[in-house]
Amino acid sequence: MSYEKILQLGFVGDGQMSRAIQTAAQSAGHTVSSIIRRNDSTENIDGSLIYECALPEGVLERIKTLCDLSKDVVIVTTGWYDRLEEVRQWVEVAGNRVVWSSNYSIGVQLFFKIVNYSSQLFNHMIEYDIWGTELHHRNKTDSPSGTAKTLGEIIINNIDRKESLVTETLHRKIKPEEIHFSSTRGGENNFSHTISFGGASDCITLQHSATNRNEYAIGAIKAGEWLKRQPPGFYSMEDFLSDLLPRI
Repeated sequence: MSYEKILQLGFVGDGQMSRAIQTAAQSAGHTVSSIIRRNDSTENIDGSLIYECALPEGVLERIKTLCDLSKDVVIVTTGWYDRLEEVRQWVEVAGNRVVWSSNYSIGVQLFFKIVNYSSQLFNHMIEYDIWGTELHHRNKTDSPSGTAKTLGEIIINNIDRKESLVTETLHRKIKPEEIHFSSTRGGENNFSHTISFGGASDCITLQHSATNRNEYAIGAIKAGEWLKRQPPGFYSMEDFLSDLLPRI
């Protein structure tokens, strides 16, 4: 797949993920033209492609400003998906390009597909219960992660006997129609998500894990390069992956 190269990139946010993407961008030959740090005005951003990587607080206001500025945007920040359709409308009115994802790792995107297919299989195996766990570094600000929520939604959409995702600590017996997805935070570079299908005598476990942010950052850069070659619109990593998969 051929991507547009030598992009002028702007970054909203300068945390660990933003810095990892900046490093990956420069390694790929792109230029970081501006960085808007926390509490700075997004209106001052410069670049032909903007990476929104700041904290969830105020993310919708920042996205709206970037759309009003007709900026093409890769949204890395999570925690706003209940307003997805509203953001889609902003993009349609602005006529810019936006791609979003709960996780830009290509490995995680393939993991989503594996869990999707597996949960369809276990929909027919009522003897098996399903649950999830995740581990993230101690500096992650949201819990559960956007990735955990996406995995939970995939399972609920495919398992007829499961209706809701429970992410808080339980001090009661879990209901048959619930999926419990627990979160742990600790360490410097922990990233893992595990889905288990357990019966009375066996358990099948699927896991994706990473020891650093490199794959996430590289995926975000590839998604941005791909976005610049698309017509104006609101895209997901699923759209990006549909172009990538024929080459695997």
